[in-house]
Amino acid sequence: MSSAQARNCLSLSSPNDYLGLKIGEELEHLFALQSPCFIVSYNPSARSAQMLLDGEVDGELLRIEGFEPYKTAGMAMVPVPLIIGEAILVTRDFKVSAIEDISQATLGIRRGTEWSDSLSQGHENRITVPSYELMVEMFKKGRIDAFLIDDLNLREYRDTLAGVNKVVLKQSGVYIWLSKEHENLVPDVARILREFYAQGHSFAGL
Repeated sequence: MSSAQARNCLSLSSPNDYLGLKIGEELEHLFALQSPCFIVSYNPSARSAQMLLDGEVDGELLRIEGFEPYKTAGMAMVPVPLIIGEAILVTRDFKVSAIEDISQATLGIRRGTEWSDSLSQGHENRITVPSYELMVEMFKKGRIDAFLIDDLNLREYRDTLAGVNKVVLKQSGVYIWLSKEHENLVPDVARILREFYAQGHSFAGL
């Protein structure tokens, strides 16, 4: 048994993408000697959210402030963002400057990513894909015309997607959410994050 498990650390889930892996590792390190401490597991985005709703984990990383399933279930959000990111529309068409400009295009979104689902509501030709990796591959092969991704995960594909149009649609923060059973820990987690930022640090080198 690890020392973290022996201390009954909170179990958190994180999306298993580039950003989730980096921030999850850094959070574990930051909270290793704190109370609470965290153990992070990595799962597909839709599965990650469902794990908290089903009570399989104590919390989840990288969800937006207004995530309706968590609000409805009474989950507790730590009111200090982990990062502020940008929602990006990737397309080959350089005449595009807004999502409304691609109304006839085949648009890819990642399953379980609430902001992309919200931004693409009403788009007729929308395809849901399980991962950004597969979505980029489909875009490269011409199977989709455009897709939505955040600017931080986009870094992993900067070489692959060189020379295409990347349109910033909006900016928003993402947060740690805890189960309602651990709502009492929100002030402690928020304090640790604020102290971390006050010392000039940030997550994922941002």
